[in-house]
Amino acid sequence: MLTKAVFAVLLLAVLPPPVLAGGSNKNDKALEAALKIYGNAVRWNDFEKARESVDPLLRPPGGFSDADEAYYKKFQVSGYLVKSADRPDPQAYSQRVELRIIDVASQTERIQADRQTWRYDAVAKRWWLTSGLPRLD
Repeated sequence: MLTKAVFAVLLLAVLPPPVLAGGSNKNDKALEAALKIYGNAVRWNDFEKARESVDPLLRPPGGFSDADEAYYKKFQVSGYLVKSADRPDPQAYSQRVELRIIDVASQTERIQADRQTWRYDAVAKRWWLTSGLPRLD
């Protein structure tokens, strides 16, 4: 016969965290996916892909230009670490990320904070980066 304590431990081991936390909605999963896609793009210096996360209302027209590509090629991201996050309401999210950046010309590395703000678009059912791509210089 299982005691209540043993049953509770077994339940914790079997049930996934969202079930224990009252469930995870599609908004939360969309945020996790958006942050992962964007973070991976920045980590791999794929700023053209990262730009796809930027709110379409804030993107300059014309797509990722040759000048944009030339600018981001001057740098290599060697680290991307989320330092803090805030979710003031279900439609907004912000985080501060520590970027480790190598200047390709001088081969010097420095650390820079990237403060990101995100908004949920209920029509598109996705999250958009409203703070834009980070400036690396």
